[in-house]
Amino acid sequence: MKQRSLVDFAPGTKVIIDSFGGGRRVRSRLYSMGLTPGTEVLITSSGMGPCRIRIRGFDLVLGYGLASKIFAHVKDE
Repeated sequence: MKQRSLVDFAPGTKVIIDSFGGGRRVRSRLYSMGLTPGTEVLITSSGMGPCRIRIRGFDLVLGYGLASKIFAHVKDE
């Protein structure tokens, strides 16, 4: 199971969130958006700009800096 940040996955990839980088404020912000370890996320757009994801039926756009602090693995691994 190889962990990578959300910005490293190709669009259309389903991933499972494993952990977060950063401090308490970053984790608190991500938790408040429903991003918790074990949650399944669909990457709809990623790269050097904003990262677009679908989580629990909702679309969410994260800035590159915040998305790069979310570590996940491919769902099927």
